[in-house]
Amino acid sequence: MSDWLSLIVAAVIAAGLIALGWWLLIESEGVYLGRRVVIWLYDRYAGRYDDIKHFRQDYDHLFLAQPLMERLAPNRAPRVLDIATGTGRLPLALIRHKRFAGQIVGVDLSRRMLLQAALKLERYQREFGARAPVLLVHAAAESLPVPDEAFDLVTCLEAFEFMPNPDAALREAIRKLRPGGVLLITNRLTARWMPGKAWTEDALRALLLQNGIIGVEFDAWQVDYIRVWGYKPME
Repeated sequence: MSDWLSLIVAAVIAAGLIALGWWLLIESEGVYLGRRVVIWLYDRYAGRYDDIKHFRQDYDHLFLAQPLMERLAPNRAPRVLDIATGTGRLPLALIRHKRFAGQIVGVDLSRRMLLQAALKLERYQREFGARAPVLLVHAAAESLPVPDEAFDLVTCLEAFEFMPNPDAALREAIRKLRPGGVLLITNRLTARWMPGKAWTEDALRALLLQNGIIGVEFDAWQVDYIRVWGYKPME
């Protein structure tokens, strides 16, 4: 083999390894390498996560807090469970809403993401001189240490596809929702690089119906995700 051909082969192999590493660690956020890798990645980037995601307070008010309060009305003091809360995006959006007077439990497996959420909640308290009614809990989505049927609202945003068993996590989320409660989750649209880690719309609708969720609605939200709404019927 000539030197030039050897260099070309080596370059192709190197490019392939780089592409594989990018897919395993960046595009799929470590999900194919196991839960520990996923948590390690979130811990590593927790301090920069909000900047990477480009979260906007006005956007979160318009597309998260406001529609949630409308669907919960007239209940202004709901009990809320936010699964995979990360840096506290959903809790902060709700407690900033002038009509929200409820309590929130935010659950995540990344301790450093929870630390960032705690720091942001502390800044909120200092800025507004008001208690932030949020309890942060370190726990897995498939085994939540909270009572069943205890929450008026259960949410999980941009997270199911990074869990080892998203079907089990969704069933657990539904178990925590009280009869008459509201469910808000997201479903990834751009999952071509994550085979087996996201639902089709038909599969997700069927899974929700099988687990007792009615009034399922899909609506546009972001380039990569749609919002999925549902309700647990009254008994």
